[in-house]
Amino acid sequence: MIKKSTIFDYLTQIMIIWGISILSLCLFCSLFGEVAKQYSSMFQLGKTGVAVVTLMQYLLLSVIITSLRWLIFTDILIKHVSIVIRTVVMFVCVILLTGIFAAIFQWFPIDNIKAWIMFFVCFFVCSCISVIVSAIKEKSDNKKMQEALEHLKGE
Repeated sequence: MIKKSTIFDYLTQIMIIWGISILSLCLFCSLFGEVAKQYSSMFQLGKTGVAVVTLMQYLLLSVIITSLRWLIFTDILIKHVSIVIRTVVMFVCVILLTGIFAAIFQWFPIDNIKAWIMFFVCFFVCSCISVIVSAIKEKSDNKKMQEALEHLKGE
């Protein structure tokens, strides 16, 4: 059974990406906010919080990422490309988008290698968590489908 996506699925995905991003940002803010305050507009409030303008920038990034995800992972536009290649393309797009946002909104100095290393460490950790959660969810969904199929066969 193929489930058709709705606007609510799209909005849910945006909120999930945004929520996880902001949670990560809050964690970094509480750990490094005072030190990063002088380097980044994201940490302009130091340890005390995240500015509304930064929250809205992250929301815009989440909308763009969700739209890219829809384009890359639906068969409407790309039919003959493996899931591995699509995933790599998605990760590259997210990294490029983040670089563009970093430059436009002065999230961090784009010519500072330490800032990029911190970004890639954060991105790697969040990506690993995302992959693990997705794998657990898929395993759970597959188990439910298998149980439902066995239930139908039993009737």
